[in-house]
Amino acid sequence: MSRFTFEECLRYTGIKLDAALEQFYLSFCEDPDPAPLLDRVFLDEQARRFELDDAQHKRMHAALDEVEADPVLHWFSRFLVHDMCAARHRCDLDDYRAMTPTCMANADLYSFLLLIACVPRSIARLEKLGVPSYFYREIPFTPMARQFEKLKKTGNGTVSDFPWDMNFYTCSIFFLDRFYFIPFRLDENIRVFRHKESGEVVAFYAEALRVRRDGQLDGVNGITDEHAYEAVYTEDEKMIRGIPVSPVGLVETEVRELDKAQWELVLKRGDILLGTHIPGGPGYEPARLKSSIQWAGDFFAHYFPEVPFRGFGSESWLYDPHHRLLLAENSNIIRMQDQMYIYPIESGGGMMYTELFHGNKNPTEEDCKTSLQRAALKRVREGKQFTACSFFILREDAGKLGGTLYGTPAQRAEAVERIGDYESNP
Repeated sequence: MSRFTFEECLRYTGIKLDAALEQFYLSFCEDPDPAPLLDRVFLDEQARRFELDDAQHKRMHAALDEVEADPVLHWFSRFLVHDMCAARHRCDLDDYRAMTPTCMANADLYSFLLLIACVPRSIARLEKLGVPSYFYREIPFTPMARQFEKLKKTGNGTVSDFPWDMNFYTCSIFFLDRFYFIPFRLDENIRVFRHKESGEVVAFYAEALRVRRDGQLDGVNGITDEHAYEAVYTEDEKMIRGIPVSPVGLVETEVRELDKAQWELVLKRGDILLGTHIPGGPGYEPARLKSSIQWAGDFFAHYFPEVPFRGFGSESWLYDPHHRLLLAENSNIIRMQDQMYIYPIESGGGMMYTELFHGNKNPTEEDCKTSLQRAALKRVREGKQFTACSFFILREDAGKLGGTLYGTPAQRAEAVERIGDYESNP
């Protein structure tokens, strides 16, 4: 048992973590992982592989020396590496951010060292599970290459997107056909029901929400609607009563009642989905989505049967219903939206600038290389907004993609009309 409490470790190191992690720290203290923090041979192999210069290579060793020479920091770092490797298997995606100890001279390298330390442990776990190496042998080295390149060019070892990169260093995310997949717990308070005979799927936000006339949550992008309405929801032993979410990505206006004898709950907050993440490049189309999620479903069911995933989902600017005002129905973005049950969230439009304009919040015509960029620029210059949305596809529907799975033409037409009317008469 460690003589350092969780609070003492946080206070001494200056690292900020969620208090909920204390339970895992106490378990680690009862049965600590005996492995060294980081195998220096492995560190040196990667430094050579990515051609790190001698000065920065020595600085990484100096940073590791600092950690190992400090009893509190060393002990706590061993816990962090151990738990970071376990966190993704708990399907916890938000527990860890980049960490910068206040008790280190080379503190900018600390998070990078922790991530590197996760790689051998994570590979060993997959080997033990019998996962073929071609599924993961390059996964952790994708962000590692970028990080070493940043260190070479700038001398700065900080990790810019720690939560995302952690998926790779812990070998928890897998590239299957066209998309990356990683399990996560659904955080939005939605409840999704399927009709036992027809198979119709209906989703509700299981709480009272203020909704703008365009069907988006009131306050998104800082925009409130003085005529916003309340999307009510109640549920008892026999009935569900509420204003549903259209599969097109906006909250509807009319109350709907469902008889529980005819409908079954198929998805709710806390359930596990396979996060479906989109790398750049060609192939963002329904056929590749179908093949990818079918492969992902089979892969996780075979190698990780303990993960009771209910479907697939993610958040993206690509699911924004505003695209329907800009793009043709046969465009890949719209055809992909037609495969999904999309629902509004509170993220706003920042992701659009990140993905379309590399984070430039003030793009010009010179930044536009595609018709979508030009249309997006025109829209924002008119004072109009984008907003990221989330989607789900239920596990049992993976083989049905290709047609109209959730939404209807009438719902799509209504979405365009409602958004257009709201923007014309805000």
